[in-house]
Amino acid sequence: MTPDEMTRFFAQIIGDAKRTVLCEPHRVDEIRGAVDRMGAAGILTVKASRVCPEGKLLVIDEQAMEASYHQAASKPIRFRR
Repeated sequence: MTPDEMTRFFAQIIGDAKRTVLCEPHRVDEIRGAVDRMGAAGILTVKASRVCPEGKLLVIDEQAMEASYHQAASKPIRFRR
């Protein structure tokens, strides 16, 4: 494996590992601080969400959700007669 191939390989792994953490709006600074202390700020993005259950964190893969949306949107719609 060449150095360029290794760089692309590890960049792909890091990109695939990225996740979004949803939390209650008043906890954003607290959760973001914890992520920073863990050294995971490059992998975890913290966002406020009004739909996040109280006292819980939701971890989602936004890239996978978007890819799934695009795949579903590209399928033809068939109506039954």
